[in-house]
Amino acid sequence: MIIGYRRVSRKSPCRICGKPDWCSTTVDHDISFCARSTTNADRLSCDGWGIYYNNIKRLFDPSSTFSAKIQSYSIQTPIAPIEHRHRIYKKLIQLSPLSKCNELVSKSEWIRGAQICELDNHGKFPKTVIERHRLVESIIESSIRDDGVFPTFEGVPGFWRGSNGSHRLGSDFDFVEDLILIPFNDPNGLIQACQIRCVSDTLIWSGRYLWLSSIRQTDGCSPGTPLHHEGALRFKGRSIGTVLVTEGALKAATVQTFLPDRYVVGNSGVATSPREIIKTARKKNLEIAFDADCFTNPHVARSLASLIALRTREQEFLSYDHPTRIITWDKRFKGIDDALIAGVTLKYLDVSEWLKSLTPDCFEMARHQLAGTSL
Repeated sequence: MIIGYRRVSRKSPCRICGKPDWCSTTVDHDISFCARSTTNADRLSCDGWGIYYNNIKRLFDPSSTFSAKIQSYSIQTPIAPIEHRHRIYKKLIQLSPLSKCNELVSKSEWIRGAQICELDNHGKFPKTVIERHRLVESIIESSIRDDGVFPTFEGVPGFWRGSNGSHRLGSDFDFVEDLILIPFNDPNGLIQACQIRCVSDTLIWSGRYLWLSSIRQTDGCSPGTPLHHEGALRFKGRSIGTVLVTEGALKAATVQTFLPDRYVVGNSGVATSPREIIKTARKKNLEIAFDADCFTNPHVARSLASLIALRTREQEFLSYDHPTRIITWDKRFKGIDDALIAGVTLKYLDVSEWLKSLTPDCFEMARHQLAGTSL
């Protein structure tokens, strides 16, 4: 039985990355929390750590660093093309829009305060297996009626096939409440994956967000950890001068509303999608708006510094010098969305100013990541 967790050590390194620091594990070693790797993770924490269940057989060599695991279940179904995923997810949201779920919206002060007006772009994820099964049947009926074809769910994360051949959506158990379905858009505005979020303070998993995945199910697969492009549709056909990255799709939607001149993207955790962020901001200004704890949380500071280091190396290689700035605000507000809603003034720091503002532990983490760069 799990009675707590503890940090990894040299005598007992992380079972995922093989390192003796930063990561954690439960006392019985059944669950690993890896700060370095999210590859093939069973889940992600709200901070972007990879969560791995160790009762699945894994390859582990304490003398090496790795992030691969051997799965005891069948090989994952290849993910479907983005156009197909978009069609299925779009119908899912159209048939179960958040705008028609007044009870769910009214429960969430966060949704009302975030000023997300386009509720039709988000969905309600039913809490019961029966309701989700009916929703899948509605998608099938709608596709046959509108397109004249029976839809294929194979390779669409979140959908899978039961033992009786019927199509399923989400987990095979009931939640305690209906959830919010949050789409993650690609650079062309197509829905590439979805997250689900609980509204109440009674958490039903580690963190409030969970990827809509069917990784261990027949015909199912994982969505990975894609980057959400909130500005994809708003900037269609327009030139992009500044890319702003923040944490999560919902937060990105709020920031885009208040800062319409920025192309806003949202990652699923501070350590996820760094290369896609750098690619999106290539030869453009980059503004980083992670939560306020990027000054005091060593893990967040490390991830932010790693992103800056990657950006700096690319700038040196491609010979461009567009600025990278870290956004800060009144520390009473955790996220940039809360600060914008409250009308708080934003401040923009260059990398050297950010480094000077860090706690000693955070500075040491950041310095290690930036070693070898011009910074």
